[in-house]
Amino acid sequence: MALTKEAFLALVALQLKDNVLDAIQKEIDAVPPRIAALRADLENEKRHMNEAKARILELEKKKKTKELDVAAKEEAARKHSTQLNDLKSNEAYKTMQAEIEAEKAAAGDIETEILQLMEDLDKAKSEEKAATVEFKKTEEFSKTDLAKLEAELSHAKGRFETEKVGRDAAAAAVAPSEMKVYNHIRGRGKPDAVVPVVAGHCGACQINLTPGLILEISKLKSLVTCESCQRILYKPELLVPTASVQ
Repeated sequence: MALTKEAFLALVALQLKDNVLDAIQKEIDAVPPRIAALRADLENEKRHMNEAKARILELEKKKKTKELDVAAKEEAARKHSTQLNDLKSNEAYKTMQAEIEAEKAAAGDIETEILQLMEDLDKAKSEEKAATVEFKKTEEFSKTDLAKLEAELSHAKGRFETEKVGRDAAAAAVAPSEMKVYNHIRGRGKPDAVVPVVAGHCGACQINLTPGLILEISKLKSLVTCESCQRILYKPELLVPTASVQ
């Protein structure tokens, strides 16, 4: 494919534009994960807060159940106490008294459990309060940070669109055949599709270039690619005199 210095300069200029767009795209791509991380942190703090609230409800429910159990045991003991005088035999009397004592003892044991539940409730309420404070703090920070990140993302997208106008103009100056080769190389994960020859080596993979290949590059008659990495090669010093394309 026949080339001119101007045509090659247009290709180099296009790569410079693409490099700028690549850098901005990296900025754009980096923002969503940061936003997701902020939201994940907020959800995590919210989950801790909700778990703490649920723990309180659970303990309060257990406490209420235990209080009802105590009341039932005490009521049974009172009821049985009123029945003592109605008993006809000493054996029945002793049996009833033993049952009353067992009910009172059971009520006492449950009251001990209630005291432990009350301690657990106090601890749970303290944890819930701390979790709520932490959630509110994280929520406030998240709002500020999210606003900054969204503004950063919007700004980067705006810069991308602005730079793309210049990139598209630079692309228009490149012949379709050259563009096809250039895009093919970039499509293979090599954004530096056009690289200089440096001290007889490929500027990308550093392989030593043969004199014959360097001669072909110097002629500027066609695109010459590195035999190792397949990037397009050029000699910067040959382009300097007419390097007027931006």
